[in-house]
Amino acid sequence: MLRPPAQTIFAPRGSPRTDYRWFLMSLKQRIHTVLRYPPRRWADLVVAVCVAARVEYALGRGGLKRSAEIARVRVGMTGTAAEAGTLADVDLSSREREKLDTAWRLLRHPPFNGTCLRRALVGAYFLHDREPLLRIGVTKKDGVVAAHAWLEVDGVSLDPDGTSKYAVMHAPKGDG
Repeated sequence: MLRPPAQTIFAPRGSPRTDYRWFLMSLKQRIHTVLRYPPRRWADLVVAVCVAARVEYALGRGGLKRSAEIARVRVGMTGTAAEAGTLADVDLSSREREKLDTAWRLLRHPPFNGTCLRRALVGAYFLHDREPLLRIGVTKKDGVVAAHAWLEVDGVSLDPDGTSKYAVMHAPKGDG
């Protein structure tokens, strides 16, 4: 049963975020969900909040270069991408998977802007020991240009749509 609007947080009408059940949860339900996590995930949530805030600030003030420094990720603007894969194709530990899951769940909800770029940057922070590579690709369909960002770890793309639907960008000339 849905709660009255005064007790519920809703996304703006027509927002792609309205599909998430989280928006129908009261604050009490949200707190209960977080408290069910083991304490190590609470620490991951705190780190993810801090990193997401820093990345968001850097994107607005210093651009991609500064955000990548915060996330400890290299930006791969070589024009080529790794083979498409999934998280199952990369030999991530259960703890690394848990950290990614925690961060990506957090980014789906306000006040965070959970776009692919932010997900990739925050995810890269949690995988920085594996030296992830941030890829940015573009495509044009019916006259509309779209961009997408994804991570590559151990030579495998973590987003199967990234390599198949988007052309990886090249670094601008003179930007060695």
